[in-house]
Amino acid sequence: MRKKRKDGNYINKLVNKFRRLETEPNKPNNKINKTNLRAHPIFSNTFGFKKNEQALQRNRQEFIGLFKNSPEALVYTDMEEIILEANKQFEELFGYGLEELRGKHIEKVLTNWRTQILGSDRVFTDLELIAKKKNNKLIHVSVSVTLNQVNKQTTGKIFLLNDITNRKANEAVNNVLYNISRAANSDISLTQLYPVIREELGTIIDTTNIYIALFDEEKNKLYFSYYDDETGEKDKDFLISKYSDSNNIFYYIFKTGESLLLNYNKYKKLIARGDFVSYDVITNKQIWLGVPLRVENKIIGSMVLQSYTDPDLYSQKDIKLMEFVSQQIATAIERKQAEGKLKFLSLYDPLTKLPNRVLFYDRMSQEIAYAKREQKKFALMFLDLDNFKKVNDKFGHDIGDQLLQEIAKKFNELLREADTICRLGGDEFIILLPRLKQPRENAEDVARKILHSLGEPFLIKDNQIYVNTSIGIALYPDDGEEEEVLIKSADKAMYTAKKVGLNNYHWAGFKLT
Repeated sequence: MRKKRKDGNYINKLVNKFRRLETEPNKPNNKINKTNLRAHPIFSNTFGFKKNEQALQRNRQEFIGLFKNSPEALVYTDMEEIILEANKQFEELFGYGLEELRGKHIEKVLTNWRTQILGSDRVFTDLELIAKKKNNKLIHVSVSVTLNQVNKQTTGKIFLLNDITNRKANEAVNNVLYNISRAANSDISLTQLYPVIREELGTIIDTTNIYIALFDEEKNKLYFSYYDDETGEKDKDFLISKYSDSNNIFYYIFKTGESLLLNYNKYKKLIARGDFVSYDVITNKQIWLGVPLRVENKIIGSMVLQSYTDPDLYSQKDIKLMEFVSQQIATAIERKQAEGKLKFLSLYDPLTKLPNRVLFYDRMSQEIAYAKREQKKFALMFLDLDNFKKVNDKFGHDIGDQLLQEIAKKFNELLREADTICRLGGDEFIILLPRLKQPRENAEDVARKILHSLGEPFLIKDNQIYVNTSIGIALYPDDGEEEEVLIKSADKAMYTAKKVGLNNYHWAGFKLT
């Protein structure tokens, strides 16, 4: 924990010296003329003190030494906050000379102080305010204020200021990292995490245009997991096609592990050198800031910030900032990816990527509840591939697995988004057809489409493979009101269809062919 500096002790010591300096021993009712204070430095001889008094002279010199040689920035004002004196540290901090400040209001440098200090006779310690330097740059300062009193009359204020800009910047970064980490450890998905990353990162650096590309090890290529572009380029397919090859800035950062801060000239130079290709029309108003997304010694992708209109938006110091922050972002992304994979494996078949038995039963129970409440019907189809064992025996299990994957794709193409198809295991599939307007007619249409589609050969590694299927269809609630009963009815109807003839379908309870 940062040890708090005791500013109050120093400033109180200074004020005590000042009080002794201003109080003339032989005149208890002495009062300070404010007009004279404004017109002349407080260290001048206008205070009416006797020069021949050694003690007074010693106090005066001690006060001057404390004020001028203080390692802190100090400024002395009257009660209306008009600046009378300032030390060198104050001048250096804000870039003003004393003559530029004397007679000016303290609000020339402090921009949000009024509600706390204006007209107040209170003492303040470590107020955190915004200050403005001569070059108009805003900084964070810690301000302590004490009052100077002479014979119980308040004559002025002493301000002690410390630049805490770096501390506030570090606090802001830590706050961003904390919020991203908290989001990564919550129940939100990776898709929901990306906007949180952009919003939090936007508090410390401009994220108007942000792109996050991750490396897919299975496909051996980068893909855009998240991006936001102010030009309106929202077509994900277009963006992917434009940067699909491994010759773009995103892949270059990923491959080299280098951070890049590129203005127009540097960007053109790298293109001319052949480091990557640009597919955009670029201008001298653009700037790019890109960093690798690194988890320990592994790079999982790249992140790029861009401006189309401000070539000075990012600087060298932002590289270190983004490198530090990007490590935490990469860790959060990887964590969510791992969670997503575990969740996927618990609900989906790893081979075909179709819902597994757990997810299918969940969706089926929901549909039963809806159908019972609304007095609706829905259909259930049980499918078994005919002679699939022969495919494995003739071509091998690798070809058999690829055939199952192609069949799963074809099923998905034929079904609605509301439908659910599940691989029960081996070559068995089950399909839930909810919310049908004409349950029997609609189910039969789907069965015919599947039979017709599987009638065409699959081409896998130069092998033409033909496969048929037998389909059993059950209707809720006619053939069962519970999950297991309904599935057994469809399963039994499927075996009846096999007996009747391959590549056929059969209804539970009666035959329609």
